[in-house]
Amino acid sequence: MKRFKKMMGLFLVLLMVVSLIPQMEAKAASKVKIVYKKKTTSYARKKTHIYLNGKKKAITKTPTFMKQGCYVGPASTIYKAAGMGVVYKDVGHKTLTLTRGNHEVVMTNGSVKAMVDGAEVIWDTAPIYAKYKSSGKKRWIVPIKDVSLALGMNYKVVKNAVQVSAGNPVIAPSSTSKVILVLDAGHGGTDSGASGNGNLEKTMTLRIVTEAKKYFDKDTRFQVYYTRTGDQTLTLENRYTLANNVNADIFISVHINSYKSTSTGTETLYSKDRNTITQKGNISSLELATAMQQGACAATGFENRGLVNRPKLYVLKYTNMPACLIEYGFISNRTECISMNANMPNYGRALYQSVVDFMKVKGRIK
Repeated sequence: MKRFKKMMGLFLVLLMVVSLIPQMEAKAASKVKIVYKKKTTSYARKKTHIYLNGKKKAITKTPTFMKQGCYVGPASTIYKAAGMGVVYKDVGHKTLTLTRGNHEVVMTNGSVKAMVDGAEVIWDTAPIYAKYKSSGKKRWIVPIKDVSLALGMNYKVVKNAVQVSAGNPVIAPSSTSKVILVLDAGHGGTDSGASGNGNLEKTMTLRIVTEAKKYFDKDTRFQVYYTRTGDQTLTLENRYTLANNVNADIFISVHINSYKSTSTGTETLYSKDRNTITQKGNISSLELATAMQQGACAATGFENRGLVNRPKLYVLKYTNMPACLIEYGFISNRTECISMNANMPNYGRALYQSVVDFMKVKGRIK
């Protein structure tokens, strides 16, 4: 009997091991080994297909995978595809330059610092020229989202499959001497933003932008694009893609803050990582944010909370021009909320005047 029990125990252990083999094989199959500078590293989330302009493409020998929280993949396979409109230039596997329309991305092997339209940006993971160990294929492996958005393309992940498409056509630079501005009313549609004291952020931001629009529409020195003029639902990508495609000089996003009922004040957000200098006017994000904060504080009369560095906000990270986001006051504070609702026309006029004054200082208009 003892011998029988021992044999049964061994049999059960063997059965468990055999049952685990498919799981182990599946886990191994979901990873990819990459050789870079003679070091082999294993990465997860391996995917052997990708969607390019809506068409499924097998990439068995050079799959996409997850690296430092970002999907990465073979640049040549993705961006040389028909219909993408990308010019591909590899210089000795040390730098890779991708050009599409008005957009240019220059990457350095192994560096998180890249140049996007002449401005330095910092990405979460570095592009590398490396070898897929299983196939022996050597490729530029780049952060797909960062590169795609910098080139004005569409990017999304559906069921862990990366999708890249050419998206909206790249608009040529305007020959006009007008200041090109994109004015963004935060949230909208199904995205109400913050709420408090019987109000919705999306409604308040649109009111401010609508008031500013009255002045901009009469000023022939400006070409203004509005991300929304009604209660539309927009993605963050819709907002910064518009700004990039129209080759805007500046991007300004309008928001209302929310936290505690006692919170108070006006602040403006910008990104030090994207402190872009434009060729048209020598403008930086810091300068733009400073000017908009001064104007907003003068209009609200609220506490000056200053400038806040928020490099991960999409509309500050992926816009190719100086950008800032104004938080006029706190919807969660009853007193500020009442004051804001009573002074929307003043905020819109002050926003317009702040842009005018700033552009005069920068020599863009008279």
